[in-house]
Amino acid sequence: MTRQRKFAMPLALRWLLAVATMTGGNALASDVAELKALTAKKWTVPDLGLELVRVPAGSFVMGSPVGEAARRDDESQHEVTITRPFYMGKYEVTQGECYHLMMSDFNHESWTYPSGPLHLGGAYCYRKGDFGSELNLRHPMESVTWDAAMAFCRKLTETERAAGRLPDGYVFRLPTEAEWEYACRAGTTGRLNIDAEGGYDALRKFACVGEGQTSPVGDGRQPNAWGLYDMHGNVYEWCLDWYGPYPTGKTTDPTGPAEGSKRVARGGCFIGGDPPGVLVYPFIRSASRYSFSPGVRGYAILGFRAVLAPEVETKK
Repeated sequence: MTRQRKFAMPLALRWLLAVATMTGGNALASDVAELKALTAKKWTVPDLGLELVRVPAGSFVMGSPVGEAARRDDESQHEVTITRPFYMGKYEVTQGECYHLMMSDFNHESWTYPSGPLHLGGAYCYRKGDFGSELNLRHPMESVTWDAAMAFCRKLTETERAAGRLPDGYVFRLPTEAEWEYACRAGTTGRLNIDAEGGYDALRKFACVGEGQTSPVGDGRQPNAWGLYDMHGNVYEWCLDWYGPYPTGKTTDPTGPAEGSKRVARGGCFIGGDPPGVLVYPFIRSASRYSFSPGVRGYAILGFRAVLAPEVETKK
């Protein structure tokens, strides 16, 4: 089924022009030097606008205590050490970023690529609400397979490596499950990474939940202590790991099981019930784990967040 609705190209062009203006097209040599030395506090990928925040190396307790509300049996606590700093996307990867990097040959007037029409089974899908709606540049990319998310990261690695802007041994990729939870918690140990003692209204100040669709990344919500937005809610975020039981004892830079049938997804999504919302809390907790077959797209709930981190072997 080919999409029938048309999209005015000038909006996309205006966004690309805004990105080029914002990033200046080229990065200052001093900024690149700090990034490559892993000392820069933040980084914006030139010509794309993808913003990254530095996450320091450190140790934390992964998982949840037995008494935590809505806890599941696959959240056994164990100590994890992340030995090297890495950079994580300040926001979930947006539709605009995917469009610019991966879909530049897409014709919005005819809804086709040079190779043929765009189908819902394609690698990347964007919409607002129902099928066939418009591109929403600041909404997170949605309905993305694990492979499509990895392809975005590989393409970004290629372009930035060619530009000489990657730290030695670092690539763009999906975060490991441990990196994701470590970054989500940002030093916190509770169910959520920001105090939500005020109940549902307080929760929605930093999490996109209880909505009928995604919202623009950030969108006035509060970040966690390390400056990362929407680690709770909006879209589930693919992780690098196969899903499986946690290891016992202390671990260092874990990358998950050697094989599996499903990949980990974290952070929950925008879907939720009315306050207090039994569907809201279980899967947006910092320790919540969920898994999907890597080829599944879901309906608007699966997205991703990129990291610039030490290269690891991808376990096929």
